[in-house]
Amino acid sequence: MTTLAQATADVISYSTYDSDEFVAEIPRFIQASEERIFFFVQLPYFREAQTGTMTQGNPYLQLPTGFLAAAGLSIQTATGWKFLLNKDVEYIREVYPDETEEGEPFCYAQFDVNGGETNIIIGPTPDDSYPCQLNYFYRPTSLVDSPTGTWLSQNAYDTLLYGALAESAVWLKKAAGIDSMGDTYEQRFIVGLQGLKNLGESRDRKDTYRSGEKRKPEAA
Repeated sequence: MTTLAQATADVISYSTYDSDEFVAEIPRFIQASEERIFFFVQLPYFREAQTGTMTQGNPYLQLPTGFLAAAGLSIQTATGWKFLLNKDVEYIREVYPDETEEGEPFCYAQFDVNGGETNIIIGPTPDDSYPCQLNYFYRPTSLVDSPTGTWLSQNAYDTLLYGALAESAVWLKKAAGIDSMGDTYEQRFIVGLQGLKNLGESRDRKDTYRSGEKRKPEAA
């Protein structure tokens, strides 16, 4: 597993630049690379699940720390688990305008309330204390905050590194007037992203029993 120290050394080695000011910026380059990966690729690693209980009469659920986007919200009813529909806040406000009217939850939407605190609004307001589970995409711990290694530094290090190098090239050109291999690094980063998308949005979304192995057509 690649550590933060190794990633820092690699950025310095590839860029052949090691001023104190540049080295101090390397953690930010790494975080920027991670950020781009998080927002461009849906990997199972970027998903979490949190269980809890809806409160009768309360149409809001507070979102967990690190939440980026909902993948699904389900409740346990007398007949089993039921998945709620993801709707717009406007839809919920129009269909269920009176929060005091309660019923079995049907839908939900991301909603900001109480001075910017992010919550989920449920429609209609729960008429019971339903066990629930929220599946969501979250922001994993950065290599900067977990310097001994992360999933990306272990399984997609080249992509992480070339993203950081692309960020460093922008800094070098602006701060030091050095025109490095920024375009090449960016191209290598994009190739790595395509591989991760193939893993997370194709291979991890099917099984070989139902979908079959991925094959190339035979040559003519």
